[in-house]
Amino acid sequence: MKTKLLQIMAAAAITLSGAVAQAETYIAYTASLPPYTIAADADMPGISHELLTEMANRAGVEIDIQYLPWKRAQATVQKTPNSLLFTASRSAAREDIYGWVVEMVSPREAFVTTSAPVNSLEEGAALSRIAILAGTPRERRLNEAGFTNLQASKDTQTAARLLEGGRVEAWYTLDQRAAFVFKSEGFDPSQLTFGEPTRVNSNWLASNKEFPADVSAALAAALDEMRADGTYDAILAKYLN
Repeated sequence: MKTKLLQIMAAAAITLSGAVAQAETYIAYTASLPPYTIAADADMPGISHELLTEMANRAGVEIDIQYLPWKRAQATVQKTPNSLLFTASRSAAREDIYGWVVEMVSPREAFVTTSAPVNSLEEGAALSRIAILAGTPRERRLNEAGFTNLQASKDTQTAARLLEGGRVEAWYTLDQRAAFVFKSEGFDPSQLTFGEPTRVNSNWLASNKEFPADVSAALAAALDEMRADGTYDAILAKYLN
């Protein structure tokens, strides 16, 4: 009788611990980085925001998305077990800093025009004027490549207006960002011409190094399912088409 009672108690403990584990809420930190993350209370909170929300729903995982300045978001995840960061560019310098759950988006850096495509850095250097977002790694790379035809813009909206108004020949940016900003500004994204990418970024859902492997696997499997059933493409189309 005593043995039977102990077995019942052990089973109840296992059930209770499983329920607690299932009930745990994981915090995912991000920043306002349109079109991928915009704001938690926005009607269209961003591509990656919507992707992660649907991934969590399908995986049965409770995730609380919180917005911080980007540098602070990164620092917070690095020191907070069981936390997530999205979307983070995966690079050799960052490889050992985070756990890498799943690649969410792969934006391409390219020259965007409203006329003939510009397919290389050499072709871009020959243009009269190129819009570039000030203070970005893209501006730094073009400056280091010797570009002298850059018109730095304080924000993406200004860069889009310069291109649409014909005041620059091209805008060097992420292809998905250009399409989103054009649509947001009331311009027609279909008029954009994207040159051959000069760089392809790999932007991931990352985690603190201490994060449950089974939860990571469930989230990654959910995104695979979304790609297969068309949900992934439908979310992107809302922002880019």
